[in-house]
Amino acid sequence: MFNLRKQVSWISLAALVAITGCGSDQAAPGGTVTPNAAGAGGRGTVNSLVSEGGGMQMLATNDAVVPIQSIHSVSYVSAQKLAEVLKFRTRWEQAEGRLQIGDNDASYELLANSAKAVKDGNELQVSEPFLLQQDKVYIPVSALGDLFQEEMTFDIRGSELRIHPAAVIPTADNEDSPDAGASNAGLEFGEDPTDPFKAGDTSNAAAWSGEEAQLALAAWAAQAGDDAVPVLKNIDINAMIQKGKQYLGVKYLFGAAPYPQSGRFDCSTFTQYVYGKYGVKLPRLARQQATTGTLVSRKNLRRGDLMFFYVPGRFKTNRTVGHVGIYIGNMQMLHASPEPKNGVQISSINKAYWKETFLRAKRVAY
Repeated sequence: MFNLRKQVSWISLAALVAITGCGSDQAAPGGTVTPNAAGAGGRGTVNSLVSEGGGMQMLATNDAVVPIQSIHSVSYVSAQKLAEVLKFRTRWEQAEGRLQIGDNDASYELLANSAKAVKDGNELQVSEPFLLQQDKVYIPVSALGDLFQEEMTFDIRGSELRIHPAAVIPTADNEDSPDAGASNAGLEFGEDPTDPFKAGDTSNAAAWSGEEAQLALAAWAAQAGDDAVPVLKNIDINAMIQKGKQYLGVKYLFGAAPYPQSGRFDCSTFTQYVYGKYGVKLPRLARQQATTGTLVSRKNLRRGDLMFFYVPGRFKTNRTVGHVGIYIGNMQMLHASPEPKNGVQISSINKAYWKETFLRAKRVAY
């Protein structure tokens, strides 16, 4: 379980708020921008919200409490304080007036001074508007169920929103955490011995030409709003993996715009972009990508399979997807992440953290 550490950060908002699962860099009034905040090519302010205090309380019952405020006779809670409890990242898009909220990509988007939101890529209309008050965004209490019922267990008691601890919390809170005890055989990963690309050597895959890159960019643009994933039998998985490795070190940006525009990736724009180069259309978000393709056992992984994980937190569920990566063989995953490094990296999945937070694998190409 992650330990809560104090980090006070105020979100500077203009007109819109977007919550989701990456302009110029701007520190909000009195706040700080985390190391994985918007770099070159990014827009807005990114905050990894892991804090204690500032209005959020811990009770003896282990519940977290977020104060409810009455604004224009309507009950609201601070979007920032709620994100702090749920250990969500946020990013404020000042030009659009949008706040993004989520794990390693933006699953939610809220529009300030509007009743419109986006949840897991789907537009949502709530009964009361999201408000921007004194550089802070507020969520109507009436919208909490529509937005976050899959994320948390909560109830309303008088002027308090009480969020209950998650039923199951992993023993490993990051990739470098040691195994707390004996290895659970049921959590071990395995490979499909019949994987046709298992013995392939991708070290000499050629780079794409400029013309091919333009075609890839056109394919990216065509992906917007299209969740369909065609069944492709003849994709060179090893060449695709090698292409993905060419982006090692590209920095992570929560809620990142398409790579040709931002020069950055979040977890799902990376998988979308790499697969898109080979004609496989993946939707924008990790949660959407997790609904595509064919389900694969953790014991029968093949190169190119998408692996989905939850991002643990004391007060949020362990059932919703918060991160995605590409399995590349030999118990390794290629993915864009803010940690343990910042950016596109290769991680060993043969660690307690990945074993415990794994949700499912999907095969979207063969």
